Amino acid sequence: MKLKSLVISAASVALLASTAVTAKPVGIVSGVMDVAGISRNQDNTNTIHSAFTKTSRPCPPFCIQPTHPFAPASVDTVTELDMIHAARDLAGGDTSVMVIDARTPAWTKADKGGTIKGAVNIPFNTINSKALAKDPMAVVEILTDQMGVADMDGVLDFSGAKTLYLFCNGLWCGQSPAAIRALLQIGYPESKLKYYRGGMNSWHSLGLSTEAL
Repeated sequence: MKLKSLVISAASVALLASTAVTAKPVGIVSGVMDVAGISRNQDNTNTIHSAFTKTSRPCPPFCIQPTHPFAPASVDTVTELDMIHAARDLAGGDTSVMVIDARTPAWTKADKGGTIKGAVNIPFNTINSKALAKDPMAVVEILTDQMGVADMDGVLDFSGAKTLYLFCNGLWCGQSPAAIRALLQIGYPESKLKYYRGGMNSWHSLGLSTEAL
């Protein structure tokens, strides 16, 4: 009798698990379920990744970032849809665009929630003001090797520079702002810099798909 009860109980658990994912679709926008391999989690009971549930990280350094932290430079602050469109352009072969995860590498792993599809990890501490002061040529090498900048005998030519979409962990993360400030300092055109303020916290809160690096 006890064995039968256990079997019924296990069957009930299996039934509950099978109905946990509801049939109500979760689109990116109305009528659009997928863009360049990016979609939203279809489980209506899904919750945010555990790496982003903490609300009270010490400030400093984890202070709330302003919408436009680069004044007087006019760098656009962008949304999830802008990031999805950038990923779509990349997937379509557009080499003038680059999505940069400015976090340290450990954050791009699966246990930390991964990163945005198509993003390249260029840690903020390899291109921030401290990196510029310590080894400016190493920063220049990143610009010329990855960002489309040309080094014309010591003079940087940004005419072919890529449009960069930079992000980090979210509203309380200063890593991508630090990278953007350093890029502005070195002469990167503000029109070719985009700041995704929501970062991975907002990305996960919308259930958007990720990949691990």
